[in-house]
Amino acid sequence: MLNMLSQKAGQPYDKDGEMARSGKIIPGLLASLNHLPYYQKPFPKSLGREWVENNIIPMIPEDKDIPDLLATFTQHSATKIADALQHTDGETVLVTGGGAYNGFLMGNIRQQTQKRIIIPAKEIIDYKEALIFAWLALLRMTGNTNILAEVTGAKRDSSGGALRV
Repeated sequence: MLNMLSQKAGQPYDKDGEMARSGKIIPGLLASLNHLPYYQKPFPKSLGREWVENNIIPMIPEDKDIPDLLATFTQHSATKIADALQHTDGETVLVTGGGAYNGFLMGNIRQQTQKRIIIPAKEIIDYKEALIFAWLALLRMTGNTNILAEVTGAKRDSSGGALRV
């Protein structure tokens, strides 16, 4: 959502959360986002693009400024991430992905959680997906489990992926 809104403002993304930082939260929209029925569903769960297109995008008021929408969606994201972190073990969380570069988002998450937030080296942030898929491939090639039921909601752990010679 943050990139989509930034692109409406002519930017590929909200660099360091600057646009969001300049906006004001829209209280009614924030409350509606925070109380979506999705958040009451049990884990494991995942948000797909189609769900966002059908359930989130129609909620966006057309008459609001992009910085205000970014401020609201950033706060919503931080709140829900902080909520989810309360259900995790350990005291430290490694944050990767593009959001790790958004200082405004990271600051909001840090304000709402007791967890220690670690942002790793740029190479880990930028290549996390490639590293994870290489790890999954290695597990598959060695006959080890690479699909965990507790994470995916599958009936049992398994090893997935096609090997081509």
